[in-house]
Amino acid sequence: MRRFFINPQSIQSGIATLSGVESHHITSVLRLEPGSAIELFDGTGFVYGGRIETVARHGVRVRILSRSDAPPPSAAEIILVQSFLREKKMDLVIQKATEMGIHMFQPLKTRYSEVRGHHQRQFDRWNRIMLEACKQSRRARPMLIAEPLGFQSLSVADGGAKIMFWEGEKTVALNPEHVSPTGTTWLLLGPEGGFHPEEIDLARQFGFLTVSLGGSVLRAETASMAAMAIVQYLVGALAPPP
Repeated sequence: MRRFFINPQSIQSGIATLSGVESHHITSVLRLEPGSAIELFDGTGFVYGGRIETVARHGVRVRILSRSDAPPPSAAEIILVQSFLREKKMDLVIQKATEMGIHMFQPLKTRYSEVRGHHQRQFDRWNRIMLEACKQSRRARPMLIAEPLGFQSLSVADGGAKIMFWEGEKTVALNPEHVSPTGTTWLLLGPEGGFHPEEIDLARQFGFLTVSLGGSVLRAETASMAAMAIVQYLVGALAPPP
């Protein structure tokens, strides 16, 4: 069944009114008609079953038939601190981070990052990608996307486990002792050009442990996805749902 995002404030007296991108998707892309059954999620943990009542250019009205609580999120909160990548690669990492259940996405400006474009348009695009990934993966609670930080601001990474994936690390491999199964784990990943030596020193001062992802030289986006998957496994987030 198709799933769409609904603002909780757009549900009144058992009727949900979809507009904008979601309405366009229903009317012009999928061409769903009155009587079609759909699902809605409101970003707070509720999932609704509904049936389309009316379809118009200005919006779609959906009769709410049921409401259920989504399964609770993992006790482990994983925060991906991703150095800016080229646009399409950054978009890909945001999409996959959402699908994999990452709690928060923290963009980071580094010495070798490529930061381009208008900030608000970029932020809006990231949120659209994130919501589409929520629908595809049937995630009921959206991933948080934070405002970009400079490297010096990484000092705000307070508490929890802190891991910096660095290709120059030759002795420390990631293991279960490095993550927090019931708390916060920060994952710090670099840009295409890697980290500057001063950034590595600074991250260590902020409490980050440098670890290796193996002997292969990975693309920046591949490293991010590998790191997320490994840490999700170590904290138990990939176990079958109860």
